[in-house]
Amino acid sequence: MSVGETARWWAAARARGPLQVPVGTPAPDGLLRLAEPDGGTVWLLAVPPEQAGGGALEELGLTGVAVEQPNDTARLLAAVVRCCWEDPTAPVWPGVTAPWAAVTSVFREYADRDEGAFLRAAIAAVRRLHGSGWVRWDEGARLVRLGPRVASWSAADLTVLRELYRQMPAPSAAVPAAATDQAGTPDEEPPA
Repeated sequence: MSVGETARWWAAARARGPLQVPVGTPAPDGLLRLAEPDGGTVWLLAVPPEQAGGGALEELGLTGVAVEQPNDTARLLAAVVRCCWEDPTAPVWPGVTAPWAAVTSVFREYADRDEGAFLRAAIAAVRRLHGSGWVRWDEGARLVRLGPRVASWSAADLTVLRELYRQMPAPSAAVPAAATDQAGTPDEEPPA
């Protein structure tokens, strides 16, 4: 692959985040190739060297993205990790698919809100995470799994995550479903 082609792939990864491509697409230098569990497509993910500092990341356009409601977003990502990383001794990606109810049961442990506000916060957070590639969310099927971007976590990141994983509550199978409609959006009024 030419230097120009590699530069175009990097520019696309910087602009759009993880790139989902057909299986036969070659991975340019510096991009991590991750096969989907079903083998139908592949993700190309820009992963800088672990020793790259803030200046190098900024130059590559890979600095962290500021998000709305960062606490809710981080808590929901933690809940997805807890539910979808079945074996913390194994690689974090691709993980397993988890029901939305299991994810919200873990998120509920950290979100001290009334039912309506809790559900709005959870749905907004999962949409942000899905849009940025950290989480894959099938809203219609109400299923969640880890996105390809989690494969960029370093060994040091995973060590910290393993410790947090052990401290987090396990998902609960029973979550009040009455507060969401079929589309997965909160009802206008929380249940009494």
